[in-house]
Amino acid sequence: MKYFATLSLLASAASAIPQAEPSVGQAILDVAMTAAGTPYAWGGGTCDGPSDDQPPYDYGDIGYDCSGLVSWAVCQVTGRDLFTEGLRVTSSMYCADEATLGYKKYPFEERLPGDAVFFGGACDCGTSGSIHHVGLMMDSGDRMWNAPNDDVNAVQENSISGFGETACPYVIRFT
Repeated sequence: MKYFATLSLLASAASAIPQAEPSVGQAILDVAMTAAGTPYAWGGGTCDGPSDDQPPYDYGDIGYDCSGLVSWAVCQVTGRDLFTEGLRVTSSMYCADEATLGYKKYPFEERLPGDAVFFGGACDCGTSGSIHHVGLMMDSGDRMWNAPNDDVNAVQENSISGFGETACPYVIRFT
């Protein structure tokens, strides 16, 4: 009998231990992952969800492009509308200073789940169109969640090493 009373007391104590809240980044990643399989739509995405693709790539798809997916997930978790703040475009997000961005940048080597990881040749903020892709880190390793392109045409997981480009030197942490 004493054994069962001890087990009951231990179970009671374990349930009283506060559980760690997921990080903001993990919550953003979790929301973004609910869009699995959603079509790629160039220029697609709003705080309300997927939207039509935009000219010049008007294929009739309703979905997200890479930065639209990230901005939508940020909006869902934090309430912040990067679309109307002018930070929705991948290069605008990456190249914004931390005061304008409102989030901190960390070296790529310090990446965590939910951090935004960027791609774009030399990752040069002075060159228009240089930074052209963003995804969300799924772990601190090689996995990212993203809306790759019209050829793939689905929000999905990809490896960074298999992406074909080196990631930019900084990630953005949405905390």
